[in-house]
Amino acid sequence: MKNTGASADRVLVEVVHGLATVTLNRPEKLNALDVETYRLLSSLADELAERDDVRAVVLTGAGRAFCAGADLTTFAQEIDFDDAHMVRDRLRFVGSVVNKWAKLDKPTIAAVNGIAIGGGCNLALMCDLVLMREDATIGQTYVRRGLVLDMGGTYFLPRLVGRARANELALYGDAIPAEEAARIGLVNRCVPVAEWEATVGEWGMRLASGAGRAQRMIKTGLLASPLLDLDAMLEWEASAIAMIFQTEDLRESFAAFREKRDPVFKGR
Repeated sequence: MKNTGASADRVLVEVVHGLATVTLNRPEKLNALDVETYRLLSSLADELAERDDVRAVVLTGAGRAFCAGADLTTFAQEIDFDDAHMVRDRLRFVGSVVNKWAKLDKPTIAAVNGIAIGGGCNLALMCDLVLMREDATIGQTYVRRGLVLDMGGTYFLPRLVGRARANELALYGDAIPAEEAARIGLVNRCVPVAEWEATVGEWGMRLASGAGRAQRMIKTGLLASPLLDLDAMLEWEASAIAMIFQTEDLRESFAAFREKRDPVFKGR
């Protein structure tokens, strides 16, 4: 996967052994999100979904930040504050980008290497797994700018940490350290700086070498779960397993079990 042109340099992509590493690349702006970056992330989600050689995705940031949220300077220049329709249309587009990434048919990891505030926080939370470097901070800081949460924050936050903690984080708008974020279940792990690159690589490659069809079905089921009752989920599970029984990976798993070896999955 190649980046071409100056605008494409805002988002860098590298694919190694089935793992795509996507890097927000505006370090001078703390990787703040402007409309061009959103457009690139939108088209990239479509491309990653179609690529057979990509089996998992890591999303991270260049420099000392993961993402400082929306680029409010360019937003203010491009939007008429008195035109509610214009503002809503822009935010609907932003929401469509989050929706694509949350439902991407590949497992995703956010590698939060520095500050992740406002939209940067929700950029991380839209991923399936979130790793935070121990010196990073994360927060729903919208209220400190007089704003309401966007990018799925009102969806992700209470589902991850519960209503009481979500209210606290959103209404005060404090950024919290990685250790606390992991303790309350906002992210998966707080990772020591010395172990950061190795841990991100290990988590990414475990996904990229896993049973891809099963991973995708698991992701679909977990996304659907909050919206369905037990009867519906049991029926979904029966259908999903019936489909998984048609895959090469399932046959390889059974063969490996008989032969007392580790399975070698191909994502098919």
